[in-house]
Amino acid sequence: MRIGQMRIDPLIDGETVSPPTACYVNPADWSGYENYLDTTTGVHMNTLGGYLIRYDDRVIVVDTGAGPKPVYPVSSGGFRSALYATGVTPAEVTDVIYSHLHLDHIGWASINGKPFFANATYRVDKRDWDYFVSPDYDMPDWEKAASDPSIDAAAVRLAPVADRMEFFEGDQEVLPGIESVEASGHTPGSSVLRLTSDGEQGMLLGDLVHSQPELVKERWHFFAHLDPVAAMDAVERIRKELADTKMPFGAAHFPGLRWGQLSMKGSELRYDLIPL
Repeated sequence: MRIGQMRIDPLIDGETVSPPTACYVNPADWSGYENYLDTTTGVHMNTLGGYLIRYDDRVIVVDTGAGPKPVYPVSSGGFRSALYATGVTPAEVTDVIYSHLHLDHIGWASINGKPFFANATYRVDKRDWDYFVSPDYDMPDWEKAASDPSIDAAAVRLAPVADRMEFFEGDQEVLPGIESVEASGHTPGSSVLRLTSDGEQGMLLGDLVHSQPELVKERWHFFAHLDPVAAMDAVERIRKELADTKMPFGAAHFPGLRWGQLSMKGSELRYDLIPL
């Protein structure tokens, strides 16, 4: 994908699969949207990984997957290979930006107690850092079940990069051409990134949504939102911008980390993949 002078490549680490009703409070939400499930098994797929952005002298990774030691039902470990496949080595990455600090986004922050991106500056919304790295943070059951907290907890995984962490908060320029968009609710500092280059724009949605139907049908109730009302308000606000502008976007968990667009078909909103 290209946004002006920016080149954006997917970095796939792996996936999780679950029954379609496992992540949503109202199972009836899936009625009419079964085409977004795996057609063979009927499971809901969540790709894990991140994105590589290259422009000017910047080599930026946005989110870093679940890491090389997955715990079922997480299947991961491909992030490093995906990065090398782009022709980029970890040492060449200048910046790492996190949409938020759930364990499936920070897995390659450090490996064996050392920063995986040895020369990078790491960035995240300060509210997420304060929440997840606090000694009072207690991992919820769903995180504990899909991880080894002794190595996967944010306070552990991010400790080797704490001295190179820089913070933003809410609507703020993170780097030239990259602006964080307030999207708290899923986590205290959950962020969307707006990319701008040569008059073109795109968005990386992070965990604003976890499946395509959440963008075209209002008020899906995802189970892991810390503040469900704020999270759904953020979806409504950003959905409107995406539909009004037809801005291309990628999301942290859509299959293959493919880019899409929203458009109106009659009176209904629809999601379409952008051709490769």
